[in-house]
Amino acid sequence: MPPTTNKKLLAWVDEVAALTTPDKVVWCDGSADEYDRLCQLLVDHGTFTKLADAKRPNSYWARSDPGDVARVEDRTFICSQKEIDAGPTNNWRDRPKCESCSTGSWPAA
Repeated sequence: MPPTTNKKLLAWVDEVAALTTPDKVVWCDGSADEYDRLCQLLVDHGTFTKLADAKRPNSYWARSDPGDVARVEDRTFICSQKEIDAGPTNNWRDRPKCESCSTGSWPAA
């Protein structure tokens, strides 16, 4: 169940979910229980290795798949209303323009 009654947010999540077709939508609450559950899931799948609590309490070593690649700078954009909000080292694009050029890339588009 969503942790909000914000109708605009709920509609946006539904819209993005319809476009991206995830197996499920998970609402994060930021709780300690959620943190522990997610860390354990990553340990179980081999992404995290728990470090010794005596030396590094609540710490993990995380490794990624060697096949993962870094973002491609010239095709990565910060979409916001104002260009200055993207910061000095990022590519900026107006949100409506970016949405219109990327929508066709999603599975349900």
